[in-house]
Amino acid sequence: MPGRIDRVALWVLAFLVPCVALAQAPQWPTPQDIDRALKANPFPGADRIGSQPIAQPPRVNPQRGAIDIEALARGKVHLPNAGAASGTAPAPLRIFITLDMPRASLQLLTDQASRAGAVLVLRGLKSQSMRETVAMVGELIGERKVAWIIDPEAFTRFAVRQAPTFVLTLNDASNDAQLGCSSGCATPAGFVSVAGDVSLDYALEVILRRRPEAAPRAESILKRLRAS
Repeated sequence: MPGRIDRVALWVLAFLVPCVALAQAPQWPTPQDIDRALKANPFPGADRIGSQPIAQPPRVNPQRGAIDIEALARGKVHLPNAGAASGTAPAPLRIFITLDMPRASLQLLTDQASRAGAVLVLRGLKSQSMRETVAMVGELIGERKVAWIIDPEAFTRFAVRQAPTFVLTLNDASNDAQLGCSSGCATPAGFVSVAGDVSLDYALEVILRRRPEAAPRAESILKRLRAS
């Protein structure tokens, strides 16, 4: 019996020894260990921090149909879903608007612009937000094919002071971005404009009365507008 007790005691001791070893306190580094680690991997000083290169963010080239933020910074950008084919001649009819106009007016002019082939021109962003501008434009456009552009310089070139303003160029040269027009200029010979919260067909009729020489372009647009 004593022999059996001894064997049990030895078995218990064999089991407890590893557990006691695991329960021992961890070995913390000594001051000498810390000094050796600091010498091997010193903290960078102020001179080293200032000389560290800063990685540049990758440059992303906008794909076709994407919003070119650099172009927007330069003051002009075409919004997505413009509907106008690239490389085609500029549209002779522009409708200058703001997204703060009454919703019913915006919907009417968007629909008429899509049927007449006119370009809707904005001065800038809605609430300084490209996301909000694109969302509102997309909601107004829907499935229609209509060209939209942000072009603040055009407001100066065509002496636009209120929205909406309808501008019909009388020759291709008037579509050029270098068309001269000071901030106080009146309607030059190259284009005619009508301002007021009216429909496109009414504005074209006013243009015809004011400038009979606009008939070739204005009547063609009116015919397309009324036929659709």
